Parts: sequence; C-alpha cells; structure tokens
Amino acid sequence: MQRKSVVPWLVGAVCIGPFVLALLLFYGPWQPSPLPGSRELLVPPVATPAGWLADTADGVQPWSLVYARTTACDERCVQDLERLRQVHAALGRDADRVQRVYLDGGDAPRSADPALVQRRLDDGPGAAVARVLDAAQLRLGRVYIADPRGNLVASYPSDVDQKELLRDLKRLLAGAGAG
Repeated sequence: MQRKSVVPWLVGAVCIGPFVLALLLFYGPWQPSPLPGSRELLVPPVATPAGWLADTADGVQPWSLVYARTTACDERCVQDLERLRQVHAALGRDADRVQRVYLDGGDAPRSADPALVQRRLDDGPGAAVARVLDAAQLRLGRVYIADPRGNLVASYPSDVDQKELLRDLKRLLAGAGAG
C-alpha cells in the first residue's frame, strides 16, 4: 500500500487558501465595524460648484477642511476656526496639500487670516450647497472634508475631537498619494 503525500495539499492550501478566505470575509456575514468617532460619510458626496472651494495660484487642487455656519460667528465659531487652524498646522509637511475654508451665512466679517478662504452660503453657488446640507446642523456650525474635486465627503460636528479629524485627514492624504 502506498502512502499519499501531503505536500500537494499543503501547496494547494497555501496558494488557494487566501482567495477562499477573502471571498468568505467579503461575502460572509462578517462585516468590518466602522471606525470609531463622530464622522458621517456623505453618501453620495455633496458636489460644490467647480473651483468654488479651491483658491490656489499653482493650479493644484487641494483637499479642503471646511467650516460651515449660517448664523453669526460668535465666540464658539471663533474657537472652532482656531481649532481647525491647529489641526491644519499639525499636518506638518502635508499642510500645503490642505486649505481651510469658512462658509458663512453672509454676516461674518472678513477674516484677517490670509490662509482662510471665505465663501458665502447665501449667494448663488453657496445657497445651492446649503440647500443640500442639513440646515439645522449648519446653524450650529459643521466641519466638512472636501476632496480635491470639491466634493464634500465627510461631515463632523463642530466640536469634533482634533485628534480624530487629524487622523482622518492624514489617512485621506496618505491614500491620495503625493499628487
């Protein structure tokens, strides 16, 4: 009687096993848990008018860290904008790939911060964007991340933890590569 070798079975398991495991994980009942935090992914992303968020001279479209608020900019608003400035500064060498944008309801004074791009939510292009977003959330202030094409892809409460926002921005920038 001849013994069968286990080697072909082991080779088959090593070569085909990962594909079978991937299929089971993808189509099986196990779904990865969402990342912890307060973010909401905007599905579908909210498109902004072409070039509305981008304000660059070199033609490279940056990611945007957007603060939107339809009510007057009070002390909380100023604090939120300062927190976003700190998150932007914490990006280090990637900070030049991200711009800060403040979408206001039209009653905000122009900021003295030259790096802050201001757009209005009560004019033509801004009103169209404001209609798509939740008006109640915009009254309180909301933080968004916009991709280089100007699509708002993620939304956060205005009091989002800075570490969470920084972590998400770094992941997005790493996934987008150097371009």
